[in-house]
Amino acid sequence: MTPEQDNKATVGRLYEAFRAGDTAALDSLLASDFINHNPQTTNGLEASKSLFAQVGAIDADLYRVVAEGNLVAVHAHYKTPAETAGMDFFKLRDGKIVEHWDVIQDLPEHTASGQDMFSELS
Repeated sequence: MTPEQDNKATVGRLYEAFRAGDTAALDSLLASDFINHNPQTTNGLEASKSLFAQVGAIDADLYRVVAEGNLVAVHAHYKTPAETAGMDFFKLRDGKIVEHWDVIQDLPEHTASGQDMFSELS
């Protein structure tokens, strides 16, 4: 596998852990000094484990996963705890996620273009 494929697989395992509510899996996926740029949580593996223990399982459908070097971008439809569209960006080093950024938005009932948040036109 290429480094990008390895990184995509690691991020894929993170989403599997989310779906299963498996906070223990985060030990093998996140660096202990994990940096989280989400304004609603703090940095570190233990903070992430605590957050996900409170939230519980998170269901998400992944629509696009793109990797370049040590970065992986994910376009996802989050179904829990709220239904949203999200773009997550992960930075990896030595097989673990070391940094995370995200942009989350509510799903509109209608869009000006008539397109949903996840489809592809061609």
